[in-house]
Amino acid sequence: MRFILSTHKPINATYKDAETGLIQYKVRTPIKVQELVSTISRRLDIDIPRRNSVASEQSIATGDNGRFGFLAQISWYMRAAKVMRIGEKEIDPQTFFGRPKVHWYSFPQRTFTAEDGKEYKWYGGTTYTKLKLNDGSDTPVAEYRCKSVGLISKARDPYLEIYPEFEHMVDEILITFVYVERLRSNRNDGNQML
Repeated sequence: MRFILSTHKPINATYKDAETGLIQYKVRTPIKVQELVSTISRRLDIDIPRRNSVASEQSIATGDNGRFGFLAQISWYMRAAKVMRIGEKEIDPQTFFGRPKVHWYSFPQRTFTAEDGKEYKWYGGTTYTKLKLNDGSDTPVAEYRCKSVGLISKARDPYLEIYPEFEHMVDEILITFVYVERLRSNRNDGNQML
C-alpha cells in the first residue's frame, strides 16, 4: 500500500492511495506561537449517508472524495510532544516510545510496542524514514521517501509505503509516522528534539 503525500511536509498533508487515487488520511498542524496540535483524520466508509445530497454533489464537484473522522491528535509544546490522543485514549509519548537511541550522525531511533504486542523501530536520515520489526530480523514494515525534484534521481512526489503483511496496522503506522516525522523535520532544521 502506497500513499502519495500532497506536500513535502507529512504533518500538513493529505495521504492519497496510489492505487485508487482516493484520499485516505488528512493530517493538519496549524501553526501557533507556543503549542501545535497535529490532527489526523481517516476517510470514513462511503456507505454512510450524507445529511444533505446537495452538499454531497458539491463535494464530488470540488474533488473532495470522502468524509473524514477523527483518528488521533498529538499536542506539541515547546518542540516536544506533550500528549497523544488516539480516539478517547490519552497516551504519554515518552512512555509509549521510550527513550530514543541517539547517534550523533543520524536520526534518533524510536521504538514502540504495537497492539499486536510486537516491538517496532522507526529510524531514518535526511531524505527517508523507515519502520522495521525490532526483533532482530530487521523485517521492513514501512518506508517514507521525501520528494525528489529529479536532479540526481528520478523526480517523484513524497510517499509512504506500507508493506502488504503490515497493512492491517496502517492506522498505528500512520500515527507513529506523524510523530517521528515532526521530530525528524525539527532535527533537519537544526533543532535537536529527543
